[in-house]
Amino acid sequence: MIKSIGKLHSPLVLALAVLIVFLPTLFNDFQRGWDDQWQVLDYEFVTNHSLSDLWYHFTHYHLGQYMPVNTVLYVIIYETFGFNPVAFHATSLLIHLANTLLAYAIIYITIKQTKPVWNAERIRIFSFLATLAFAIHPLQVESVAWISASKIVLYSLFFLMGIRLYLNYLRTLNVWWLIGAALCYLFAYGSKEQAIIFPLNLLAFDYVFDRFKKLKFSFGSLKSRVIVEKIPFFLIALLLYAFSVSNNLGTFTTDTYPIYQRLLFSMSSFMEYLFRYIAPVKLYYFYFFPIEVGEALPLYFWVYPVLVTICIIFIRTNFVRNNRLVIFGFLLFVINIVLVLHLIPMPRQMITADRYMYFSLIGLGVIVTWFIYYLYVRERAWRKFLIPGLAVWLIFFGAHSFVRTTEWKDSDSIKKNVNELIEKRKAENKPAVDNPLQNGAYGEE
Repeated sequence: MIKSIGKLHSPLVLALAVLIVFLPTLFNDFQRGWDDQWQVLDYEFVTNHSLSDLWYHFTHYHLGQYMPVNTVLYVIIYETFGFNPVAFHATSLLIHLANTLLAYAIIYITIKQTKPVWNAERIRIFSFLATLAFAIHPLQVESVAWISASKIVLYSLFFLMGIRLYLNYLRTLNVWWLIGAALCYLFAYGSKEQAIIFPLNLLAFDYVFDRFKKLKFSFGSLKSRVIVEKIPFFLIALLLYAFSVSNNLGTFTTDTYPIYQRLLFSMSSFMEYLFRYIAPVKLYYFYFFPIEVGEALPLYFWVYPVLVTICIIFIRTNFVRNNRLVIFGFLLFVINIVLVLHLIPMPRQMITADRYMYFSLIGLGVIVTWFIYYLYVRERAWRKFLIPGLAVWLIFFGAHSFVRTTEWKDSDSIKKNVNELIEKRKAENKPAVDNPLQNGAYGEE
């Protein structure tokens, strides 16, 4: 199987996999009781817009969110097809397809540069497996199948385009590629505020390309270039943050959990995301906080620091050993979920969400693929189990995503999932919570 993958036309196979797995989304309706109502159907700017409205839209937040580029996309779809759910779903699907192909190209270039001794076939296999997991993972269903979550796939598109241009810059040192990456950064932020962490992703690529060499800082040195070329990106980040504060975004809140509880929440979320990547079972569309503000945490939460420590020690002891590729994957994973780990108090109604993992899955794909490669090369006795196991794992991803996509048919279908979780909480004598779908939208952060 492994060798046959190397002979495949990987981009074509990835494209077919995405289209097949997410095909049911084209038959789904709007989520009329869950955010699609206020973000698309009832949003006056979508149906009644002018140039003056456009300027206001780009200079102000809308109901606590900044997503003008994403809303302009809604306008284009509406003007072309009206409120046809097929057109909206098809757009999200095509953007996810584009993201998949961009992710493959970026991983391929990264592996080629960091593993020069690998032949082209091995690079294609590694890049294909890491990208396939990103493309069809069940955690991606929420971002692709939910129209209101199109901002996730759209900001990721500009993210990936910006990184691709940055890789061109690293190859040529032509400043125009850097300017293009900065423009993509702005478009990404205009799609979703989470894109503000784009500069940190560039530093992760600097690391994997070994640009932080042990050189003295002097004008014209590699280290000084790495720092100077990032200054515009971090200045943009500061300006965007100031812009969000001036619009009274309410990013920070004082009515929140104490720092030690938020720290435990962050470790809990970290491990939950890892578990859901490896074994995406019991996935829900709403993950409630385990307690209300002011209550004591369940004792089992103190297990998470131990699990995080064991996880880090295991990876470092067995797989890192100066392996920049593994560390790079870990950086991509952590950087792109750091804003939703509750270290920074934010007014969120859920402790975790599948869509928060969309971009981070690229980093985990790199780590897991390296783990598979390590076992394949070093543990020959495992090969007869490894290849069938890998095939079953990926087939499970695709089949599970296909089924979950059908569950997004309409608001009634996903209410069943939320109601199941509420009943489960009652059975476990956990604090009572309101159904986020009961009164319409809950607000997609």
